[in-house]
Amino acid sequence: MEQIKKALENFMSGIDKDPRISLSHIGMFSVLLHLREENGGKEPFPIKREELMKAAKISSTATYFKIIRQLHEYGYIHYLPTFNRMSQSRVALVKEPIRKQA
Repeated sequence: MEQIKKALENFMSGIDKDPRISLSHIGMFSVLLHLREENGGKEPFPIKREELMKAAKISSTATYFKIIRQLHEYGYIHYLPTFNRMSQSRVALVKEPIRKQA
């Protein structure tokens, strides 16, 4: 529970000062927090694009990939994509303070 608290505190303090973050980013991160807990707090945890899109209320595949890529680039998550349709991509939440912002 302490790790999820740390990840959430990091995200909340980061988005307060980060103008790049939109509601889509916040929705996606919230769903990722929930999925992490569903996977027993183990990281990196597997993700399914269809489930994330539905839960985060994202209807476009292009938007999904843009948001998850940006969360990775901005330093809020570690996204480990797979290009094999038979295996799942994985995500780890960043627990350290975010230093680089545009």
